[in-house]
Amino acid sequence: MKNSSKIRAKMAMLLLSSATLTARPAIADAPEGQGFVAIQRDLFDEAGSLSNAWADFDKDGDLDFAVTMKSGAIHLYRNDSGTFVAVGEAMGLPVAGGEFRAISWGDYDGDGWLDLFAGSSLPAKPSALFRNVGGQRFENVAEQVGLTVPDRASRQNNWIDLDGDGDLDLYATDRIGKNRLFRNDGGHFVQILADAAPTIFKSTVGACWLDYDEDGDIDLFLANQSGKTDSLFRNDGDAFTDVAPQLGMDLPGRAKEDGSVGCAVGDYDNDGHLDIFVPNYGKNVLWRNDGKGGFTNAAPALGLDVENHAVGASWGDYDNDGFLDLYVTSYHGKTPNQTPADALFHNEGGKRFVNVIDQHPIVNDGDHGVEWVDYDGDGAIDLSVTHGYSAVGGHFLFRNMMPKSQAQRSLNVMVLDAAGRAMPGTEVRLYDSRRKILGTRQVSTGGGYGAQSVTPLHFGLPSMQKLSIAVTYAGGGKRKVQWLRNIDPAQYEGKAVLIRERR
Repeated sequence: MKNSSKIRAKMAMLLLSSATLTARPAIADAPEGQGFVAIQRDLFDEAGSLSNAWADFDKDGDLDFAVTMKSGAIHLYRNDSGTFVAVGEAMGLPVAGGEFRAISWGDYDGDGWLDLFAGSSLPAKPSALFRNVGGQRFENVAEQVGLTVPDRASRQNNWIDLDGDGDLDLYATDRIGKNRLFRNDGGHFVQILADAAPTIFKSTVGACWLDYDEDGDIDLFLANQSGKTDSLFRNDGDAFTDVAPQLGMDLPGRAKEDGSVGCAVGDYDNDGHLDIFVPNYGKNVLWRNDGKGGFTNAAPALGLDVENHAVGASWGDYDNDGFLDLYVTSYHGKTPNQTPADALFHNEGGKRFVNVIDQHPIVNDGDHGVEWVDYDGDGAIDLSVTHGYSAVGGHFLFRNMMPKSQAQRSLNVMVLDAAGRAMPGTEVRLYDSRRKILGTRQVSTGGGYGAQSVTPLHFGLPSMQKLSIAVTYAGGGKRKVQWLRNIDPAQYEGKAVLIRERR
């Protein structure tokens, strides 16, 4: 692996305009403040959906999303000012031919347009890299750029600039094969570290990158199935060391039918350190980061150690109270004959979580993918869920109908590099005037279920007082922090603070 280059960053604050909202018949009669309401349900009705990932693929200022299907199709829904239109087939994405499962957005070639990597779940079908051609069409260039992934059962794939050279590398996991790491050399990929630890075979399903020990190098957590132990690979600059056993995070002795299925990174208690939630076939786990290089399973004390065959999870502050809530999807119940049920865990001030799913009209059986996203830019994050193994089917989008005054109490932040690309793994923190942390977010390196989205980071706020934003770039053993101060959230209603890195 190449040594990380030193990052010298300056930031400029810009405004990112949100899309203008138009009337949506499906929700026109829904009163404000009534929880979540499904929109355009007929459009999102097809069963057999697996992973969902969001991004503004056409650069028109609003967020679109892609969904992988068990049929082999990849549906792409373009957001036209709040109304969605299916455009995948017309833009060259597959409509059949075997199962794509994992899906990740990232601008691999630095042309300013987000490309789409889709992981195949069938041995006879290779994964695909769909290059975004000016927001007008997609073409599969995997073979010509050297990204031939001989999958057996692709799961989470991560775009991450691991070597700090300014372009996005790819980490590809496999449920029944070996994980692989591909270095991006100017738009062409070379497989590296073929015999090193992160490319091990461990029945990996979930992978999340984060600088857990805050030493300036981004590390890797692996969620592994089939009774295999989990891994936390500490990045030592030119090698990785699995420290999960010494930190007590490997979860040994699990039955073969148990195992970890995913991971979601978030700072649930607003202490400034990134924690890891791990949905399980077995009891769920929440690894609380102590800020000193160690973790403790906080799930039992917080009410999160439930056992309901969980597969996906996503953090999001759906009520704008300043604390991250958690949505967990379930494949089926604790036993195959038990009715599956998702969970919406409300965060009670970082002290405990309460499942409030029954208070909201959300279809929540047999789910897989889940993403929180403010698709309409109103300050209230909405919920995108896929139902891969549900009799109900569908891949529904639920609009958050919180009162406008409550929705306004929020701030969205988007971090890009000098070339206009998202920077996975970058950390963003908000502080009040007394330097109290209001929240921590990470630019996504993967989550939900086998997905990686490129969306603004959403913060619910306790008040609308002025605040400061700190952006932390990690690489080369250094953590570079840049500040924006005296930010008035009221000036960003319907917009996002856009922070652009300059080297």
